[in-house]
Amino acid sequence: MKKLLVPVMLAAAIASGCTAATPAEPTMQDLLRDPAVGEFVAWQKGHGLPAIELEPSGPAPATPGGTRIGGPVWLAAEEAWPTDAEGRPMSFLAQVDFSALPPLPDYPESGILQFFIARDDLYGANFEKPEAGKFRVIWREKIQGPGKLHMGKPFGDHGIDDYSPLYEGTVEQGIALKPKRVEQFPSTESWLAERDIGKLLESDKGGRIYTFADKQYEQAPPRHHVGGHPGFTQSDWRAAPAYQDVDRVLINLWSDDHIMWGDMGQGQFMIRRADLLKRDFSKVFYQWDCY
Repeated sequence: MKKLLVPVMLAAAIASGCTAATPAEPTMQDLLRDPAVGEFVAWQKGHGLPAIELEPSGPAPATPGGTRIGGPVWLAAEEAWPTDAEGRPMSFLAQVDFSALPPLPDYPESGILQFFIARDDLYGANFEKPEAGKFRVIWREKIQGPGKLHMGKPFGDHGIDDYSPLYEGTVEQGIALKPKRVEQFPSTESWLAERDIGKLLESDKGGRIYTFADKQYEQAPPRHHVGGHPGFTQSDWRAAPAYQDVDRVLINLWSDDHIMWGDMGQGQFMIRRADLLKRDFSKVFYQWDCY
């Protein structure tokens, strides 16, 4: 009779809808009690960088200045619209107006960077050599002399353009970006993690570090930004030795209601700190990825 007691009780519990309670998901505070997670957080804080988050804030004004995605762009008189090697017009992607941003160490305090990308199925990127893609970055220390605003022209079908990440409305009107000063920390996808704490991550058999990193992502999803650390949906292209010193973000744009990189991805333009300090924007790296 005793041998039948446990199976009978278990069957009764199942029949009545009672099952074993699912363990509660650990909170961030729970995870921080793990020494490995604490070591990961300390590593992140040791690599913090100042950044400017850029929040979409409505239609962009039709002015030469301003930080925005798409919309109007100022070109000097007699300056031709940028084209690719085959003479095809590029897409105006975005511009950063440093005079309208909070001060950021290493970056200009004034001047405008304009970003153009080729219209093809890779949005002008060269995934093997990010410096050799079909794109142009124009540095304007000042907006002066004769010139005029040019409006982008949508080429897509019913708002969808297979050769540009911009939505039709973004091309036509532009989206103003409102700046906010923040501190950013590298993610587990950064090549810095592999370099500095690779063994720590490998020894994390329970996946608590990655669980903590996922919660960080949920708590503070990535946003458009200048400065700080680049984000990735796949792997960090800078893991290759030739690119490990590419360490400053000129602009990182994430998919939202105004721009779409493939399947909810992100696009970024980066530069080496030494070239940024010299204001040499001829040596820029462009890359994007998606889920």
